[in-house]
Amino acid sequence: MMNRLRPASNHGARQTESFTGRKKVTLTPGHSLMDWIRLGRRGDLSGVGSGKLNITAGQLAVHNTQKDIWMAIRGKVYNLTPYLEYHPGGIDELMRAAGKDGTDLFDEIHNWVNVESMLDKCLIGSLIGDATSKAPGIRNVRSKSASSSGLKPPGPIPVHDWYQTTKDIVVVVYTKWDNMRHEMVIVDVHENEIIIEVLIKENTFFIHLKPTHKLQSIVNVKVFAAGKVEIYIQKDDQSCQWSSLGKSLKLHESYQRTKNIDCIYRMWMVLSNVMITHDTRLMRFKAPPECRMVVPIGYHVHIKTDISGMEIARSYTAVAPSLIKPHLDPGVLSGKMIYLMIKQYKGGVISPWVVSLKPGDKVQMSNYDGNFDLQRLNKTSHLVMFASGTGFTSMVTLIVYSLFTLNMSTFPIKLVFFNKTQKDILWHDQLEELTKSFPRFSVTYVLSQETEQTWNGLRGRVSMEHVTKFVPTPQETPNPLFCICGQWAYNDSVESFAKLNGLQDEHIHVFSQTS
Repeated sequence: MMNRLRPASNHGARQTESFTGRKKVTLTPGHSLMDWIRLGRRGDLSGVGSGKLNITAGQLAVHNTQKDIWMAIRGKVYNLTPYLEYHPGGIDELMRAAGKDGTDLFDEIHNWVNVESMLDKCLIGSLIGDATSKAPGIRNVRSKSASSSGLKPPGPIPVHDWYQTTKDIVVVVYTKWDNMRHEMVIVDVHENEIIIEVLIKENTFFIHLKPTHKLQSIVNVKVFAAGKVEIYIQKDDQSCQWSSLGKSLKLHESYQRTKNIDCIYRMWMVLSNVMITHDTRLMRFKAPPECRMVVPIGYHVHIKTDISGMEIARSYTAVAPSLIKPHLDPGVLSGKMIYLMIKQYKGGVISPWVVSLKPGDKVQMSNYDGNFDLQRLNKTSHLVMFASGTGFTSMVTLIVYSLFTLNMSTFPIKLVFFNKTQKDILWHDQLEELTKSFPRFSVTYVLSQETEQTWNGLRGRVSMEHVTKFVPTPQETPNPLFCICGQWAYNDSVESFAKLNGLQDEHIHVFSQTS
């Protein structure tokens, strides 16, 4: 969930904003992503014809108004004038990079989006020379933390080593991060290439090698004290003694800001597609044989496809296969399976296609993305979650971890679940069963459009009253954790209510609903 710095203009969109500083606009009819795709089918939108130009920084700089906005992204110059009213983040967000190099700003928010495909019809040409004016990324403008700014990670590059057993090659990485977990390691084992990505806070360390001998794609990751990580990769020939780990390749020993790394996609296979409500499905995906990736708690992945020649991506939070038996599929913890709960939206660009997929079909799925700090959950004295609709998906693994992994803890866990009607409540039966099995877990449903007179629960939309009733303040419990996920306007409203009620940033985590 990215912060925004200025109020949006009212051109073609309705603003949803609060003092939290986040912004999202409600696009006017006729300005959806699908409408943008249709507009692009009509032909060139660059305003300069089919011939592409070389643009200097000086030429770029003069196109800096809402009636004439050019922007450079990754060395290419686009005419964004026709796109302004289609931009979900609002016109003022784009104007921050008007006549400038907007690469840092774009990558801060949309690094997983294929800008070349999205803005292909707006392409003017290439930027020559260095842009004299660059729009800084959101985080660079706002943050006071040195660890949040700049292109290079702070501190020394992690140290690595290796050894072998009869069965395995073992790569050892010394991260010196006490909160290191096995989920923060992604491994790809190809016949002539090993890529190990170790995520350390906001940074990624790479081991990238051509192995001396052939390896199997059977991987196990163990984490020890002081952030020591051991990655076990099975030898193809267990009688072979390796003299070296292999030859260094392009990314080897590089240490980069994770947000600056191009999004990596792999082909995942659909194994099952099960309906759980009238418009939402639970889908199980299998990793490609060479990949081991365990999605951390509260993180999401991107799925992309080509729609009418335009590459479009959407993000979905990984969930457990069940609330009652969350660990029934060992493939999740071994990094070979991912479960996603996907709602089909009327007029949606990607969701109708995704939910129509059958077992055996394949999708392009990315590395995971997210920023939830699990240590906040480990230290909390009271967990409260406000979820709206499919925002519930962000809460699933939090609930599972709190109840099943932190099973010796006693802190209360409360879910307040907002939906339109009873039929929209995801995993309703399972939530009710959890309340019976775990006395410290409770759930309250709030419905905004329920017409059944038999409904005795709460009705209406989220309000300050809900926050004051269900969310304890720091004066009432030493370390409350309040997690929020829904549409942008919902998130902003709830966070505003929480802060008005006395909670501070350290007590709140807002998930960006991406599904």
